[in-house]
Amino acid sequence: MIGRATLRFALAAALAASSAAGAQAQEDGDAGSSRWSFTVTPYLWAAGLDGDTAASGIGSEIDTGYRFLSLDNLDLTLAANLEARKGRWTVLLDGLYVEFSDAFDRPSVDADAEVSGRIFESSAAYPVARVAGLELVFGMRYVALHSEVRLTPGPAGSAGKSWLDPLVGARFKHDFNDRWSVSLRGDVGGFGVASELTTNLSATFGYRLTDAMTLRFGYRALQMDFEDGGFVLDAVAQGYAVGLSFAL
Repeated sequence: MIGRATLRFALAAALAASSAAGAQAQEDGDAGSSRWSFTVTPYLWAAGLDGDTAASGIGSEIDTGYRFLSLDNLDLTLAANLEARKGRWTVLLDGLYVEFSDAFDRPSVDADAEVSGRIFESSAAYPVARVAGLELVFGMRYVALHSEVRLTPGPAGSAGKSWLDPLVGARFKHDFNDRWSVSLRGDVGGFGVASELTTNLSATFGYRLTDAMTLRFGYRALQMDFEDGGFVLDAVAQGYAVGLSFAL
């Protein structure tokens, strides 16, 4: 679970970032748009999970644990992204729910593993001076996951954990013409605050259908390394993503 000290730190950081972004956006209003603009993007992330997990200590009995291979282990994904822009500042919110499951046959034991949960991101982006399209990104990532491991014959384990990590990175956006665009993002987080390390990379192309609607497609990889008590997750979720953006 998230410690009180970590939670207080995260809330203070989020409030400070929000206050700074709001104040700076007000100051930047004369240099750009003086009104907030919003873009909502529901999307599907066809990710497969590849790595190791353990629940209640169950998992170490079968060598390196449990490895999730290919897109076949994705059971469900629901996701949406919100961008709010004013002046030079952009506020980024992202919510994701996923369910993965996989089964393995070993010479002496069969194993079934399931991982499901939620990932929420709240961050802000600000342009880097003299580099067109490049923005500094900073914020927080909240993760709440549940893992189940069953051995046949053998014991079964179930564990769930939630944690909150800081993140920092960069985003590059470029319009090729009035139709095509690209967005590249990379960030790292954790730093031992809760998880050991989190790495997030994505490349997304956009095709403007109308003034208010843009088709987006690309690829994303999210690596997480977290261990607490009997819960272990050291894995990479990666796969293609497709969504539709609506300018409000």
